[in-house]
Amino acid sequence: MSRSETGYGKEPSHFGEKKPYSSACTLSLTESASGLPGKQQARFLRHLRLTFFTIYRRTFTVIFLANAIGLLILLQKSTIRTIPLDGLATWASSNFLIAILFRQDFCVNCIFRTAWLVPWSIPVGIRGLIARVYTYGGIHSGAAIAGTMWFASFTVLWTLRYSPNGWYSCSMLTITLSILLLLILILIFAFPALRSRLHNTFELTHRFLGWTCILLFWTQVVLLTHQTAKSFSSPFVALLIRQPTFWNLSLMTAMLMFPWLRLRKWDFTAEKLSSHALRLYFVHRVHRFSCISLSTSPLREWHPFATFPSTDPQKPGGSLIISAAGDWTQDVISSNGARRTFWIKGAPKAGVLSLSCIFKRVVIVTTGSGIGPYLSSILDRPTGQFCRLVWSTRSPTLIFGGEIVEQVERADPDAVIIDTDTMGRPDLVTVAWKVWNETQAEAVFVLSNKVVTKKVVYGLESRGVRAYGPIWDS
Repeated sequence: MSRSETGYGKEPSHFGEKKPYSSACTLSLTESASGLPGKQQARFLRHLRLTFFTIYRRTFTVIFLANAIGLLILLQKSTIRTIPLDGLATWASSNFLIAILFRQDFCVNCIFRTAWLVPWSIPVGIRGLIARVYTYGGIHSGAAIAGTMWFASFTVLWTLRYSPNGWYSCSMLTITLSILLLLILILIFAFPALRSRLHNTFELTHRFLGWTCILLFWTQVVLLTHQTAKSFSSPFVALLIRQPTFWNLSLMTAMLMFPWLRLRKWDFTAEKLSSHALRLYFVHRVHRFSCISLSTSPLREWHPFATFPSTDPQKPGGSLIISAAGDWTQDVISSNGARRTFWIKGAPKAGVLSLSCIFKRVVIVTTGSGIGPYLSSILDRPTGQFCRLVWSTRSPTLIFGGEIVEQVERADPDAVIIDTDTMGRPDLVTVAWKVWNETQAEAVFVLSNKVVTKKVVYGLESRGVRAYGPIWDS
């Protein structure tokens, strides 16, 4: 289908700016949601499938239940005195290893880049399922909680077998209880309601309490192995390297250290677009569809931003857009100086929007500074892909600058750009559905704040549209 067949005129569609809305388009912002088709399935089933039991939660549930069933079988077949504590420790450390693995940049990039290889010849239903790989966080949280469950069982049995003069000494019991307490605190602050309200606290507890747990794990393993070697007159090193927990801890430690070994500073050239937005240019080469995290205080907080490539062949590297969305971003925008320096850690990481490349025809709905990730995807899109943009934002030219708007219009001359200062906030569910319907797209990707993203994705999915967006998971 050519662009002229989609119902869109050749001129970009602007709302509230000098260019009038294209008369060739049947979409109308003043049209109510009554133009939408009805939602599919009964209300209870719809909310169960799309809200309560999402792909993320299904993944979490499968992993947790598999571990819980395994623990119950082990407890049923053994007594308190015969259950091998080293077996419980191995299961706990194995789950923690998986949890840490699925938060590593190299693992995440491997997942996404494997998905990118899926050809358009594969049925769209299968590609739609593959596009859900961004919910990998369910593996992280499921394994983390399962690991805590195994370690809690280990701690209970350790306590029941406690003997002040034996292997289960007071010092070892103290270390074990301390680890369990720290794990519980990490889980409490990772609970979604607390995490969103106390995000900085969540980051600090996850980082520092996690590191402390690893240190205590090592202390526990070394002391236990030393006691065992002493009691059986066996070589300490030989006993240590025969324990699965030793190798799990070694891998966990290596994965935690690796990103910090790649901690470095990047220089950026700042272009102040407005009092609400800043564009940062860099000369380093990054992989397409990449996000990088910036920090001014590496041990405290990190902020991810999508990068998009330079359109000038003579200028390598790319740029990113920062918009005012909190104290940190506002401070960065308000700072003076054309030269800025930020800390970078690990490798640039792929994001949800990168998965749009596995669909031949897509619609991308974004608001505000979400235009940055859009440009990252559209400027590196596969040859032959059709991509329609719906961008709802305040005074796009005034806030983001003429160059950004021009890049958008060159990438998609028929982009639907809505100026909310003039037209007010549209019903994005209605707008997205109509654009999806008229362009006959295979999928819709939504990038906005948490409330808008969830509303639009749910509104589309409940009407049978393949819709994807960030899930603000673990």
